Amino acid sequence: MRLKTFIAAYMLFLGILFISIGIVSTHMANSTTYMLREKAAREFQTITTSLAREIAAVYSRFPGGYGTREPVGEIFSRFLHYYGQHGIDLGLTQSIYENPAYATVSFQPVGDEHFIFIYGTLPNPFRFYSLSYRLNVTANITDMQGIQQYLWVTSIIVSLVAAVLLYVILLKIFKPLEVVAVAAEKITEGQYGQQITVTGRNELAAVAVAFNRMSAQIEAQIQELEEENERKQQFVDNFAHEIRTPLTSIFGYAEYLQKASLREGELLESAEYIMSEANHMKNVANSLLELATLRDYQPEKTQIFIPELFIEIKQSLEKTLEERGIELRIQALAPYIDGQPDLIKALLLNLCANAISSCEQGKGIVRLSASIEKDNIIISIDDNGCGIPSDKLSKVTEPFFRIDKARSRNNQGGAGLGLALCKQIAHVHEAKMTIASTQGIGTLVRLTFTPPK
Repeated sequence: MRLKTFIAAYMLFLGILFISIGIVSTHMANSTTYMLREKAAREFQTITTSLAREIAAVYSRFPGGYGTREPVGEIFSRFLHYYGQHGIDLGLTQSIYENPAYATVSFQPVGDEHFIFIYGTLPNPFRFYSLSYRLNVTANITDMQGIQQYLWVTSIIVSLVAAVLLYVILLKIFKPLEVVAVAAEKITEGQYGQQITVTGRNELAAVAVAFNRMSAQIEAQIQELEEENERKQQFVDNFAHEIRTPLTSIFGYAEYLQKASLREGELLESAEYIMSEANHMKNVANSLLELATLRDYQPEKTQIFIPELFIEIKQSLEKTLEERGIELRIQALAPYIDGQPDLIKALLLNLCANAISSCEQGKGIVRLSASIEKDNIIISIDDNGCGIPSDKLSKVTEPFFRIDKARSRNNQGGAGLGLALCKQIAHVHEAKMTIASTQGIGTLVRLTFTPPK
């Protein structure tokens, strides 16, 4: 690309340069020739006029015309001598008859020399005299040709210098593009996030800035895709683990029922365990279906009275609170919120249930509060439970993620879909859910509902 650009630009430059020099040289030759011809013509006219005046003076002394030949010859000798010193050769001829007035001018080379020839008659009444004029213009033509040669030599030198400068300029121009090409090649090889140095404020600098921005976006998107793939793989692994355990239990109990002789109590116990595991699998399936349904769901929003909502949540959790000896404190400083009542209630019940399960038996305090901050409705769920490790805080809303893999579903483990559903419910309500936690101190979940625009 660079070589092609150099050749095209250089050929264009040479074409313009040599055409211009050719035009200048031609114009110079024509101008010089024209000026020399004009000069010779004026000089010829001056000579013929002066010569005719001198001859007229002679004829005035010899009215009959006798004895005029020698004086005319003397006059012409003086002209011949004078103009011969200036490189002009003259010749005078006399005819019997009067010639018509004429003058011919010609530009002719003779050997290595150049001459202007003029042949014509003297002014009336001496047209029987014809004058020949020859001017040597070799020096003028030589000077003109010297100037032309100087122009051509100079143009050749200029073209060579221009070739070097053009190549250097193209090197400088194409260098950033080569850097971009090398960086792009590295990106195609998987080395994302390549950045190039930006200098100046020209178009190439703008290209470099755009490339850096593109590279950063590619790196971010690739990283996001990798994280998404990792999340999907984690989801599949967790789902497989979540389903494999109850399936193994169901198969084991079913095989036990088939092969063993059991009493009625043992049969009932095994059947209840099978039903419990099957019910868990059904709950997982329903949760996954609900999670998928909420992905593009548009809630039917109505105005929800927050104090009444908080009382309903406390009543729904009353048995769990008594069993675990946990205190739930509610405070509604904001009156209303826009949302779909069943989804908002499910969201808060899930978050409160998680907060309760994280607290120590008989010592936990959970606070459910609502307030107004800068026209936003803030609902907070705060507890003094075990907290979440900082390195796992960003993953707690992923489906099936468990902080402690050893915790069973019966030991406060759950199916691992609660916070994922909570996040999705908040998302469809255009609310922002943030989680802050300190291990051993507690967790704070904030739901920020922005007012409709």
